[in-house]
Amino acid sequence: MSIDRRHAPPSDAHAGTDSLVEARFVPQRYEPNYAYPLLVLLHQRGGDEQQMVRSMPAMSWRNYVGLSLRGPEVVTRHGTPVGHGWGPGFGRRDRDRPAPAPTISDAEAFRRRMSSATPDPIDALEDGIFSAVRQTRKALHVHSERIFLVGSGEGAAVAYRMALCYPERFAGVVAINGWLPANFRPLARLEASRELRVLVVHGEWNGRVPVEHARRTVSNLRNAGLKVAFQSYPCAHRITAPMLSDVDTWLMNQCTREL
Repeated sequence: MSIDRRHAPPSDAHAGTDSLVEARFVPQRYEPNYAYPLLVLLHQRGGDEQQMVRSMPAMSWRNYVGLSLRGPEVVTRHGTPVGHGWGPGFGRRDRDRPAPAPTISDAEAFRRRMSSATPDPIDALEDGIFSAVRQTRKALHVHSERIFLVGSGEGAAVAYRMALCYPERFAGVVAINGWLPANFRPLARLEASRELRVLVVHGEWNGRVPVEHARRTVSNLRNAGLKVAFQSYPCAHRITAPMLSDVDTWLMNQCTREL
């Protein structure tokens, strides 16, 4: 693929910094005077930054700038590295049991984080994502009010958390075969989150995350007043071309509606 369509600068994550390995998708016939929507792409567990970049052409060659990030955790199977993940903070909620209540108050958790010499992994990840977005906005012309989080599997859990914690910074979130992360209060910023647009797409035959789980998430978010669209597909946990086509249509509808 030619460099005008995909740009993946040499980069490495360094321990103790807020940097994440990234790959950028530059639209075909990039026009520097046009403010493009930015898609922040977050891969599934065991993937990497190239996994989501490869999906971009199935959505559009021209409509978006893509910023694909690599999860900071190395995933191993039988002692062999097989890809990357986003960390233990993005596990799926148990379908049969409610998430355990926190044992300390928010104030105490904040005090401990401020007094600890070790950076909190969630804080470090958030810093890394925002830093990558800033660098992409410096390099390419991005519309500041059209920044979307697009996550698959565990990456969808990251997208949910980022969008619902910082709803004023994003135009919307796309969750593909994903879930709301455990030990996280998704409606802590309810009023601001009601301005978000959410699209949930899910495989009907997904054995890892049953579609009923996705439907419950959609119902809970809608009951809280969020604007959530949902579509299921005759597939398992893979990302399919029909899914990406519908994601493109939904994104274009969000970008062309009155801001």
